[in-house]
Amino acid sequence: MCLIVAVLVTTLVSCNSDVRIKPVTLESEPESSKKISLRFISSWGGVDTKSDPLQQVLNGFMEDNSDIEVINESMYGEDFLHKLKTDFASGYNPDVFGLWPGSDIRSLVEAGKVADITYLLDEDKDWKDTFGESEWQFTTYSDKIYGLPLEIIYECLFINRDMFVHHNVKVPRTYGDLKQAVVDFRKKGVIPIAYNSTAEGTYLYQNIVARLGGRENVENPFINGVPNSCYVEAMDYVKELYQMEAFPSNAFKISSRERDDLFINKKAAMIVQGSWFIGRFKDGDTTVDIVPFPYIRGGVTSESALIYGFGCGTFHMSRSAFNDEVRRDASVKLLKALTSKESAEVFAKRTGMLSNVDSERLNTYRGRLRVNEKSLLNAADELIGPPDSFVDRSIWERIIVEEFPYVLAGEKTPEQVWENVRQEYIIKGLE
Repeated sequence: MCLIVAVLVTTLVSCNSDVRIKPVTLESEPESSKKISLRFISSWGGVDTKSDPLQQVLNGFMEDNSDIEVINESMYGEDFLHKLKTDFASGYNPDVFGLWPGSDIRSLVEAGKVADITYLLDEDKDWKDTFGESEWQFTTYSDKIYGLPLEIIYECLFINRDMFVHHNVKVPRTYGDLKQAVVDFRKKGVIPIAYNSTAEGTYLYQNIVARLGGRENVENPFINGVPNSCYVEAMDYVKELYQMEAFPSNAFKISSRERDDLFINKKAAMIVQGSWFIGRFKDGDTTVDIVPFPYIRGGVTSESALIYGFGCGTFHMSRSAFNDEVRRDASVKLLKALTSKESAEVFAKRTGMLSNVDSERLNTYRGRLRVNEKSLLNAADELIGPPDSFVDRSIWERIIVEEFPYVLAGEKTPEQVWENVRQEYIIKGLE
């Protein structure tokens, strides 16, 4: 019997000669050998084009830092923001997280949930100098830096150019052209604009707000306690398009992914989207193009103005991680890895992301859409922040997004919706 056991052991060891056999010990591992676990969350999860490159960067970081484990809880779409807010509210704070500039991050900063990283950057000038100097304004609150702005974003009109050519429809430069394109595509049985009634669906509305109001008005949703007219009137423009049957018949029911697929699968001719959407198309795709959102006569912007800012690739450290010396040091390492030139190159190459790090080199990657993108940005004489970053996010989603379908259906007026927004501002003490 002993001989049989010996043979079996010898066989097992020889068959797994490349496996390290650790001696059994009754002593627990010393505290210093335990891994540090960091929780990370961003919107770069699921089907997001940056999901795989993000995991590639995180895997590389963990290989280089074997004592640190990064738990990636990133989620795609609207689920991300809900989870992030819920986690912070319940005390289940992430250590490092991505979140775009706007009312959400401002609220977290004011609540003392986000670490001030000014001194970290001042102590490491080489790190700080990799970012564009003028872009710190997007992550600075009360003269303190709270975030690392990596991902540059803009919004525009994406068109399936092949569908315009096939159906002999003019690419819209003005709002009048856009309405004519809606009429022409409807005659051909084509959905003119891929649209839905989620928060992402409001990109259309936001671009109209920007066209009507320009930067100064967009940044001031209320003037002396009264809703700015550009925010109110823009709803009527969207309603006009809805009445012209510019949108899918089930626009109030479909998800953001289903909306995007309508455009990608050539079921819809146009969609208003952000620069990150370019990652859904191959560099050699000649059927898709990007153009500025159509100019509105009577608005205050020129034809070349663009919505521009920073996306979820704006990284932060939580205050709870900062207050723990071990997790703080590990979090700083992770922040440096996420915003390194090497990581920026991974995102630029694999998704076409516009980078605020090493931008002169990374923002010159090939691809027709990238060339057109550069032309759009160079031609823009006014860069306007996304309107939803200047309105309290919870109010935006709970009132503007949820009540928008009632405006389109004629059951509420834009004035009624914005009066509800105003009342919520008063209740929250935001006026």
